[in-house]
Amino acid sequence: MEEKASLYHRLIDFINFKVPLLGEEIHVLKIDFTVTEIIVPFVFLILLNLLGNLVRSTLINRILGRYIEDRKTILSIGNIAKYSILIIGVSLLVAEIGLDYESELNFTIISANKEGEQPVKFFDLLKIIFYMALLVFAAAKFKAVFVKQVLSRYSEDKGVTQSIGTIVQYVILLIGGLLIIQNSGINLGSLNVLAGALGVGIGFGLQNIANNFISGLIILFERPIKVGDRIDVGTLSGDVVKISSRATTVNTNDNISYIIPNSDVINKQVVNWSFNDRNVRFRIPVGVSYKEDPEIIKKILLEVANKHSGILKRPEPDVWFVEYGESSLNFELVVWTNRYIDKPKILRSELYYEIFAQFKENNIEIPYPQRDLHLKSGFSPEKDASE
Repeated sequence: MEEKASLYHRLIDFINFKVPLLGEEIHVLKIDFTVTEIIVPFVFLILLNLLGNLVRSTLINRILGRYIEDRKTILSIGNIAKYSILIIGVSLLVAEIGLDYESELNFTIISANKEGEQPVKFFDLLKIIFYMALLVFAAAKFKAVFVKQVLSRYSEDKGVTQSIGTIVQYVILLIGGLLIIQNSGINLGSLNVLAGALGVGIGFGLQNIANNFISGLIILFERPIKVGDRIDVGTLSGDVVKISSRATTVNTNDNISYIIPNSDVINKQVVNWSFNDRNVRFRIPVGVSYKEDPEIIKKILLEVANKHSGILKRPEPDVWFVEYGESSLNFELVVWTNRYIDKPKILRSELYYEIFAQFKENNIEIPYPQRDLHLKSGFSPEKDASE
């Protein structure tokens, strides 16, 4: 009894019968096919994409919003649903077309060296690449959902949740990669040549990438910095917004993102303003004339500090009498804050504006630089006056 043809093949035969022009065979690389066998998969992919977009739009706009508040998580779930439909549809299409293990396109890439070993064929490699790409995509989406929907409920520290999420992502990639390779049917012994070439590449051309990757692991486990920290690296100052496997992204106050290799964070001196906590002390230098009373200056400066909403009441602000300068009495207003850790210049500016206003109201003199000049003897006053 003949096996009944699938719906796909019956559709191809029907179109070829009704439109003979599309049913003419074309010969390319020892492969025979018709124009219909190109048009039908192409139309199927278009319809599949439209179906995926429809499901994604319905989930995002009508369903998920009732149960999930985070917009990015909603978008992630919608995208996963769309791509799942595309993957399933493409897999069914490939199976119907006949691109299986016995296809003529499945040529051998690496021959078996020993008896009992399986050769590495083209479709085997494509399958591994496809599954690896799918694993990377799924691990990244799982991390986003896990961090925002699960970990955020138990910890408000964004750096901690991001670090845990990244570690979980790496574990998924490691375990998933091993499972994919083990179930691919490829004997790892047949990949010795490829592994040797990769080792040579890492030794010469990829050593910086390997160094940055290992440095990224050190950052995640040792946590000298974390997402949300304010750091200084050389002349660069900004907030850590992302720590990836290769580099750390730092965003400055000018909204400029700098990509710093992880090895630089490990090997260079890094100032972390929020390593212990976000309470930071700032010193605001102030100079007044010698005729002013230091106690009055201290009182005015403390009043300015206590009125500012961004300055902590505990520890209390203080005023230090630093030195007798060349032309001024020099003080330092010492304040603590946890709101202006990423914008110290703004805090200084606001305090200086208010200090200037209070000094003007209380007739406090801010001196100009002064110098006493002593002329040596030997000058003739009469001669100098006539000249």
